[in-house]
Amino acid sequence: MQTGNSTFFITERGPERSTMESRSVSKERFFIVIRGKSRKGFCRGCVGRVEAETAQGELMGLMYGCGSNNGTPKSGGLVKAEDTYPLSRHQAQLLLYISSPSRRLELMSNAQLFSAICDLSPGDLVLVAHKKGHVPAVVKNLMQIGKKENREDLNMLGFEVEFVDSENNVSPSKLAPQPIFTAADIIQVVPSYAVPLGLQFRNIENGGSRRKVVMRINSMPNFGTSARPVMEHQSVQSVIRNQILSTSPVPLEVGSLVEVVNNAGITVYGVIRWLGTPEGKVDTWAGIELDFEVKGCSDGVYKDRRYFTCKGNSALFVPITKCSPDRRFVRSSEVTETFKSTEVPPVPSYEESEEDAPPVPESKAVSLFVGKMKGIQGHINSCYLDATLFSLFSSSVTVDAICNKPADKEQPITCILKSIVNRLRRQGFVPAQSVMNFRKKLGCETFSKNEKDPEEFISVLFQKVLCIEPLLKLRSEGGTSQGAYTLQIFLEKEQMGQTPTVQKLLDTSCMSGDIKFETMPSCLIIQMPRCGNKYKMFSHIFPSTELDITDLLYNSPRECFICGQTARFECLQCLPDGKLQPGRIKQYCSTCNTQVHSHRSRCSHSPRALVLPAGVSADVPVPRHTMQLFGVLCIQTSHYVSFVKYGPGSQSWLFFDSMADRYGDDQSGYNIPEVRACPELGDFLSRPEEELTRVSPAQAPELVRRLLCDSYMFLYHSPEMPVSIPNNGGTLDP
Repeated sequence: MQTGNSTFFITERGPERSTMESRSVSKERFFIVIRGKSRKGFCRGCVGRVEAETAQGELMGLMYGCGSNNGTPKSGGLVKAEDTYPLSRHQAQLLLYISSPSRRLELMSNAQLFSAICDLSPGDLVLVAHKKGHVPAVVKNLMQIGKKENREDLNMLGFEVEFVDSENNVSPSKLAPQPIFTAADIIQVVPSYAVPLGLQFRNIENGGSRRKVVMRINSMPNFGTSARPVMEHQSVQSVIRNQILSTSPVPLEVGSLVEVVNNAGITVYGVIRWLGTPEGKVDTWAGIELDFEVKGCSDGVYKDRRYFTCKGNSALFVPITKCSPDRRFVRSSEVTETFKSTEVPPVPSYEESEEDAPPVPESKAVSLFVGKMKGIQGHINSCYLDATLFSLFSSSVTVDAICNKPADKEQPITCILKSIVNRLRRQGFVPAQSVMNFRKKLGCETFSKNEKDPEEFISVLFQKVLCIEPLLKLRSEGGTSQGAYTLQIFLEKEQMGQTPTVQKLLDTSCMSGDIKFETMPSCLIIQMPRCGNKYKMFSHIFPSTELDITDLLYNSPRECFICGQTARFECLQCLPDGKLQPGRIKQYCSTCNTQVHSHRSRCSHSPRALVLPAGVSADVPVPRHTMQLFGVLCIQTSHYVSFVKYGPGSQSWLFFDSMADRYGDDQSGYNIPEVRACPELGDFLSRPEEELTRVSPAQAPELVRRLLCDSYMFLYHSPEMPVSIPNNGGTLDP
C-alpha cells in the first residue's frame, strides 16, 4: 500500500519475489566499514554491497550513501575485508536510513540492542528518542523508504510508531503525522517476556471519540510460572518498569551499570560515577553518567558542586535506592546455565605490520582507547605489568624512542614487546595471550604467575629487555655515582606537613639523603613511600603536574632562595623551617647565607658550599629544569591501575584497569579491560597547588580520590631531553 510518492509499508519482512530474484538476493553480501583510514569511496560507517573479492582479501563493492540516507548505489572502490562487518540485507536497509555514519557505528557497537531492533515486528513495545525526550511507543509498521528504480537500489527501512501516554492511550491519528523513526532513534526494546500475554489494541468509545487503548485479554492462557500477574489495564510504562529480571540483589558501586525509572515511567540508563552523601542530604546518593543526554541534567554538578565530569545534560543525581542493575546486562539463571564458554566473543582480527606504530596522538586517543575490551587484557596477576606497559607506551613520546634499535641487535623478547606496543597503538587492545608470551620470556617463572611490584618489572624491562643504561645517574654523599631506573622516596613522616606533594617529597628525600642528579633525566619514575598494599606513609599525596628539579642537579647553577642571585651554599637544616616556606630547598648566595644563619635559631646549622661549573656569572638568570607528569600507577587491595596523560590538553587523561570486569568463572571466564576518559582529573589538577592541598579527598570525584589515596608511582618526562643511550649489556634466557 503506497502512502506517498516514496514511502511504502510492509506487512511482512519483505514483498513476495520471483524464484529467480530470490536466488539472486540470497547471494547478496552487504557490509559496513567499521575501521581503517578513509579511502577513496569508502569511509567508516559507510554501507556497501560486495561485488567481488580480491586475492589480497579486499572487497570491491558498491557504496550506498556515505553521509546521507540514499539507497542508490555509487561506485565504491576497494576496502579491506578486516575493516568491515558483514550485514544481512535487512540490517543494511535499517542502517542505511540512519543518515549519520557515526550514529550507525554507535548503534552497531550495542550488538544486543541492534539485534533486538532487527527482530521488531508490529505490536512490539519500544522507547524512542523524540523531541529531546524518551517516549514509550508501539511499532505500527516497518516502512520502506525510497523508490526502487534500478535493480541495484536498496530500499531503506524505518519504523512507524504510535506513542502511548501514561494512561495507556495510543496517540490519536488526528494529530500531526508522526515521523518515520530510524533504528538509531530506538533506545530500548521491551523484551517479549516482559510484555503481559494478550496485550493488544482495541478501538473503544470514550466521550464520543474513538481511540485505541492497551488492554489485556484475560482469555489468553498464561504460559510459564515466572510471569508476573498483570492488572486489567496495566500501563506500558509499568510494563517497562517491571521488566527487570527477578534476580538476587546486586550491590551497586562506582562503575555499576544501572537504570532509573522516573515518575512518568521512563527508564534511563547509565553508569555510576560517584557515590556519597551530597551536601544537605543524609542518605547515600548516586551520580550517574547517562547513556543519552536528557534535558535538565547537568555535566556532573549538583547544587553548584562538581562531583564528576561528563558531557552536558548527561549527569543525573538520585538516591541510591532509586537505582537498579541495568537489566540489559543481567542474565537469568536459565541463560547463564546454557551459556557455553565457546561463545566468548572472538578477539578482533589483527594483522602484524613491519612498521612500528608511533605513539597515539591526542586527537585519536579517546576514539581508539576508551571503552570496554580496550587497553591490555589482564590475566593471572598481570595487573602490575599491564598498568606499567600502558602508561609507558600508549602515548608517551619520550619512552617510545628508547626501544628504537637496529633489528639485527634485537632479542626475541624485544620483538614480542614491540608487537604488543604496535597492537596497542593500532588496535587499542592487546589480548592476554600476547602478554603472557612476553611474561614467560622475562627470565623468571614468577613473572608469569605471581604478584609483582612495578619497580621490579621496570628494572627488568629497561635493563634486560630493552638493554638501556639506567635512566637516572645519581650522585650520593661522598661523591659516589650510581645508576637507577626508579627513584624511591625515603624520609621520616615528621619531615612533611599534612599535605604532601610529589615536589615536596622529592626535595625532602633528596636533601635528606644528600642525593643529586648528575644529569637531567629524560624519564623520572618516582616510587612513593609505601610498601605495596600493606603500608603507606601518607593517607593521600597530591600530584605535582610539573616537577622542578633545578635545585637537585649536581654541578648546575642555582638561584638564591632569598635574592635570586647565583647561590653558593645550601642548607639541609633550613628545609623544614616554618619561617622560610617549609619543604622548599634552601640555597643562598654568600650574603644571604650569612644573614639567614645569623638568626639565633639557625646558628647551629651547617650550610654546605655548592659545586658550580666554572665561569658562572652571578647576574645571569638561572634557567629552570622541569619535567611533566605523564602517568600515575595506583594500587588498591593488591590491584594496580594507571592514569595516563595522552596529550597536552589539561583534560587529556585516561584511566586504565586491565581487570575492570570479568566474564564467567575462574576456570572458563576472562577479564574485561576498560579504559575510561578522565577529564575530571585534569580539572582537579588545573587548580593552584595551594587550593589543591586544602581539598579533602573524600569530597573529590571517585577517580580523583583513587589517584590521591592509592598512588604508588609517578611518571615524569622531559620531552626536550634526549633519551637514554642503549647499552650492549643485559641478556635474557629464551
